[in-house]
Amino acid sequence: MKSYRAPSFTTIKYWVQQVGYYKLKRAKTVANDWMALIDASIQMGEKKCVLILGCRVDTFRKIENRALTLQDLEVLSMRIVSCLNSDVITEMLNEVALAVGKIIAICSDRGSEILRGVKNFQLTNPGTRHISDTAHRVSNLLEATLEKTSQWRKFREEVTLARRKMQHSLIPGALPPSPRAKARYMNVDSLIRWAADMLVLLDHGTSNPGLNIDELRKYLGWLSFYRDDIEYWNRIISIGVAARYVVRMEGIHMNIVDSFEDAISFVKMGVREFKFADQLAEFLLNQSRGVKFGECFIGSTEVLESLFGKIKYIEREQRAFGFTSLLLAAMAAVGPLDEATVMEAVASVKRSDIKAWTTKELGQSVQSQRRQIKKIVAKLTDKVVKMGQDVSGIFERATA
Repeated sequence: MKSYRAPSFTTIKYWVQQVGYYKLKRAKTVANDWMALIDASIQMGEKKCVLILGCRVDTFRKIENRALTLQDLEVLSMRIVSCLNSDVITEMLNEVALAVGKIIAICSDRGSEILRGVKNFQLTNPGTRHISDTAHRVSNLLEATLEKTSQWRKFREEVTLARRKMQHSLIPGALPPSPRAKARYMNVDSLIRWAADMLVLLDHGTSNPGLNIDELRKYLGWLSFYRDDIEYWNRIISIGVAARYVVRMEGIHMNIVDSFEDAISFVKMGVREFKFADQLAEFLLNQSRGVKFGECFIGSTEVLESLFGKIKYIEREQRAFGFTSLLLAAMAAVGPLDEATVMEAVASVKRSDIKAWTTKELGQSVQSQRRQIKKIVAKLTDKVVKMGQDVSGIFERATA
């Protein structure tokens, strides 16, 4: 076997950061048809990461039979802030407009600060359309629909109790999905799908070496009492999924309501289902109001949410220390990743560029602060021990 040398983890991280830094800082095409997606994320500490991604209408029109991906987008702006307010959002949008030309549409989840910032930007850019993220609208509507019913609240309590009991049972594979700490209605469909699947097993399943049905009935037999509710919840979930799907695939155009109604034609409808569907149809109608024939705008920030998910995956255990320079590595996933782009990035970006960006944007990290605290504690401990005083707690140290 021939021996070979492979680059270290640190080297590979640096290469990817070079590409991410290059994509963040490189000059963007100046045009009059840019669409922007904006959102913010928080990890540990007070700082938030505000991201603006962009896509030109010309690029968006060429996408057929698939959803928008990170490769279709450009990193227009990224800023780490300790205080997120409308002024920050407006300032970032103004900087982007100066760099790329005209922003004709902005898509966001309508968070309060982002909403005010976009409105301020529209005062000097009245031709810019603000489009609400469909996924968040579906989530808000689900929350408003479900939370007002006592059956849903009781169901959630039963699920929480069952999850605790089942963790050490013979059927851990049947555990209900973990609830999200924040924005839990963004993935509530997984909980309802789980309940529907468990009902199928309870009704028709048979025991086998991999599944004990009697054990399943022991912990989840109570689901039968919610059968009608679960069927109804499953139907409105299907309506919400259809709305998200058509907007993700088609964008916002003048006939988007027709596309939505076609997509939900298979759903069994009752009075409550029609009411839920009508609310989403009205939302999509408002989104498409004023859109001309042939025009199409981005109506979902899900692709941007996927980038935040990628950031959290890349940082993994570093998430406990807040944002790190690995943010730049995540930016490498946005836009094209062809050989020419990589070569230009490696040739033009220096290690000092990345260090300077990290110092300016991130400042002192939580990890650095913890190391500093440990050093101070060590010095104080030595001082206390030398003075002959007893120490305890975090200062406890074995002495001769």
